[in-house]
Amino acid sequence: MDLFIFGTLLHMPLLEVVSGDPEIAKRISWAVRPEYSVSRVEGHVFPIMHGDPTGVAEGIIIAGLDDGEIARLDYYEKAFDYARIEFVVLDQDQRPRDVTAYVPPVGRWTPAEPWDREGWIAAFGEVTTMTAVEAMATIDSMPAAQMGQLYPNMMARAASRQRTANSSGPDSNQSGRMGRNDVQVIEARIRYAGFFNVEELDLSFRRFDGSMSDPVNRAVFIGVDCAIVLPYDPVRDRVMLVEQFRTGAYLRGDSNPWTIEPIAGRIDPGEGPEEAARREALEEAGITLTDLKCVSAAYPSPGSTTEHFFIYVGITDLPDGSAGVGGKLSEAEDIRSQIMDWADFDKALNAGEFRLLPLLVAGHWLARNRDGLRPSA
Repeated sequence: MDLFIFGTLLHMPLLEVVSGDPEIAKRISWAVRPEYSVSRVEGHVFPIMHGDPTGVAEGIIIAGLDDGEIARLDYYEKAFDYARIEFVVLDQDQRPRDVTAYVPPVGRWTPAEPWDREGWIAAFGEVTTMTAVEAMATIDSMPAAQMGQLYPNMMARAASRQRTANSSGPDSNQSGRMGRNDVQVIEARIRYAGFFNVEELDLSFRRFDGSMSDPVNRAVFIGVDCAIVLPYDPVRDRVMLVEQFRTGAYLRGDSNPWTIEPIAGRIDPGEGPEEAARREALEEAGITLTDLKCVSAAYPSPGSTTEHFFIYVGITDLPDGSAGVGGKLSEAEDIRSQIMDWADFDKALNAGEFRLLPLLVAGHWLARNRDGLRPSA
């Protein structure tokens, strides 16, 4: 079967993962579909092919796909509600060629400007390929539609791994310290896949005497990188806190599972920690941050979770009446914000009244640096 590809699968590393063939590039040739164009979908980063009397949609033909490869490609595309249809393209010799291609339901998306394929590859190619590795591993364990629902969470996890890889220093030996090469994974298993993942590993690690440890079994909660920001108004000398229901506190048996927190949220793919902090401040509390002071970038509990927190104090205006109720309804968020004068916040901080460690970190940093922030305001 000949398949015409015009979108994100033109990124060869992604196509190799999805098809399962690391040498699939040997079977491709360029082709076009006249009177069609490829444009970015309004509100998204991926493209669609749509009718355009003056356009030419460029793509590739993949020849000789077997049933197993088609099944893998179908699984990946059906996750996003795409289905194969048949039409005719012109191959690289300008000859008509019957092909099949993945397209969304008619009217599902609205085209925007012409799609910048190279720009997409530069910004999202690597993280999408990393996401596809996890996505395709579910082909025998969940329906395509379920995988599609979990895909944004898979991509957030991939973005966290990508961010770590791009920010890490030397692996080992160069600095005399141990690194990833000093860990041997014997077997890895996904025990739960959903909004978060739980992975179990049998592994061995290098001991400080140079020997390798006996095999050990560990289970880890696979979270994502998060941006956390404590808004501070240096002119009025006050902070903003938010309050919301937390399932973890509820399951621990806490009599009050509504916790007082800084503003927080996961860092989306293609987004930096500071961008996420500014976006979350607007979504959760309706405030605009004029500056961000980096407090810390650290693991909250690396023995049991991959989560990594980027903590900030955000400079902003907090006039009377700026508190309220916010959050994204699409994520079932119900978040109430409140303003505290510095004297009241500092008193509660030192009395141990707050129950969230990131808030304590940000609060104590602000206590040490507050005098330096106020004169410049």
